Amino acid sequence: MKYMKINWKIILILALTSVLRFWNLGNVPPHLTPDEASLGYNAYSILKTGKDEYGTFLPTVFKSFGDFKPGFYVYLTVPFVAIFGLNEWSVRLPSAVSGVITVWLLYLIVRKLFTEHRSLATVAAFVAATNPWLIYFSRGAWEVNLALCLTLAGIYFLLRSFDNQRYFVLCVLSFAITLVTYQGAKLSTGIVVLILLILYWKEILKFGSKSLALGLVAGLVISLPIFLSFFTGQTGRLNVFSVFSYPRPKEYLQAFLDEGGEKVGDINYYLFHTETYNFARGVLGRYFNHFSDRFLFFEGDWANPRHTAPNHGMLLLSDIVLLVLGFVALVRYGAKSLSAGRQGVWFIWLWLLLAPLPSALSRDQVHAVRALNESVPMIILLAFGLWYLIGLVMRSRMRVFLCAVVCMLYVGSILYFLDTYFIHLPAHDSKLWEYGYKQIVQTVTPIQKAYKAVKVQQSFAQPYIYFLFFQKYNPAKYQKQAKLVASEYKNDVGYVTKIDNIEFVPIDWSVVRGERGTLFVADPIRIPPEDSKDENQFSLIREIKYLNNRDIAFRIIEVK
Repeated sequence: MKYMKINWKIILILALTSVLRFWNLGNVPPHLTPDEASLGYNAYSILKTGKDEYGTFLPTVFKSFGDFKPGFYVYLTVPFVAIFGLNEWSVRLPSAVSGVITVWLLYLIVRKLFTEHRSLATVAAFVAATNPWLIYFSRGAWEVNLALCLTLAGIYFLLRSFDNQRYFVLCVLSFAITLVTYQGAKLSTGIVVLILLILYWKEILKFGSKSLALGLVAGLVISLPIFLSFFTGQTGRLNVFSVFSYPRPKEYLQAFLDEGGEKVGDINYYLFHTETYNFARGVLGRYFNHFSDRFLFFEGDWANPRHTAPNHGMLLLSDIVLLVLGFVALVRYGAKSLSAGRQGVWFIWLWLLLAPLPSALSRDQVHAVRALNESVPMIILLAFGLWYLIGLVMRSRMRVFLCAVVCMLYVGSILYFLDTYFIHLPAHDSKLWEYGYKQIVQTVTPIQKAYKAVKVQQSFAQPYIYFLFFQKYNPAKYQKQAKLVASEYKNDVGYVTKIDNIEFVPIDWSVVRGERGTLFVADPIRIPPEDSKDENQFSLIREIKYLNNRDIAFRIIEVK
């Protein structure tokens, strides 16, 4: 009966997890990002032709806007597109399913790490189910979310392999597949594997040579294409995002040295002002940003607002208290536990300390995507805090009153996040989610053939991919005309400039406003309303507003 009771709790938690990740998935977030549309269209292209949008047969690494993406998410999306069609739901579904499995795996891992306290695993599952960080990245086609799920699978299978060596192959395969899922997994997965090797090397060395060899060979076969990509020019974007690609401009450095009457080569320069010190300061600043109250509780990913619900951090507001209690509880548990329990404690501490590194080594001050692995040890720490708090409340004479207060604060924090995410995010952040391109395609497609040319404002939002996606453009037809134009920025993504009679070009209204018989699509800056209201010259087909119902996203105008 006790076993059944625990399982019913997990079933209810997983049901809550599913609701928070699947409800209104096609509409919140409010629009597909270019990357989501690319993943979906390439899955559609694989389904229809066995080739990606550029005509490469079953690639392991997909070319996307001039960038290169490991392709496991694309292949995982293929059956969903086959069943549900090419739409927002089918593209986001693999990530949402992964989000549910992540909560289940976290429950299993905590049970294995902290065997003396089974209730702790249930608490951890509940915290994970309602965690804003995990909810947010489960509701979009984020490869990193799938990679996190696979990382947890690798951890779980390793812990199971200590009882049954056959699980070791599944462990290695899970870790290896993260590399063909997400670019940043080269470092984020490597950190997890390194920690596990440090803590459990004695247990791993007890495996039979057959199990070790089979696992390593399987892992190498899966990950080999990713390692080869380093030598085939498919990792150029890593240079764009690396913090080490942005040294101080010589003029800035010289001006700074001039303030102290110093120059490059002086002893003071080598003691205080070298580029090594500059990069160290930048990396450390970025690292500690990921533990700041601003990032965790009050603002979230301020460098990339699309990664965060408006006016909300990566954790719940009530987690401010739980984080402190969790720190105390985990220290106390580590001091009292036996060697096996201490390994679990050390695993949490080391993962928490090292998880922000993939983000800290990048150019952004914070980055919730690259630091997503940090959410797992943080959630376990919060679970310890909630578990410890429940124990304190239940031992108190005022437990009924305190229980009501704790529930009110925790549920209130959850409701506050749900309000910011489901109610306010679509309107507040629709511009960040490239809202309007679907509406452009829906408007232009029925009238496209009536014009000799349809000119759409070019941008890094990659408007061409939305036409391919929402028109369900014949992949075989597109593969014959697919052509990428290099970006004006070195190593950055490129552009597609034409599909049939649709041209994706920079629009200078003062130059093109006289091109009769042409349909133009651009924002109000490129097509000023005050210079396009003459009904004798122009016909306004549609103005598309952002979901705040105030700001105009795009104007679609015919030059008569």
